[in-house]
Amino acid sequence: METIHLKINAKVYDHVMWLLQQFDTNDVEIVSDKFYRDKAELDETLRLMDAGEMKYYTLDEFKNETDEIIKKYED
Repeated sequence: METIHLKINAKVYDHVMWLLQQFDTNDVEIVSDKFYRDKAELDETLRLMDAGEMKYYTLDEFKNETDEIIKKYED
């Protein structure tokens, strides 16, 4: 299956979406822009992980660090 990305003027958006929805879902799948934003963010996270640039925390370390930050700004 091929993928295309379209920018559609708001005044014709409903018409285009109606047309696309007339096709069988095996032939045309509507993928939202959110998919592309999420994919880009996940790709960047994976790149950082592969490069060893991502810092990992255990749940206890995360809890302790967030508790310290909260205490710092509570006063």
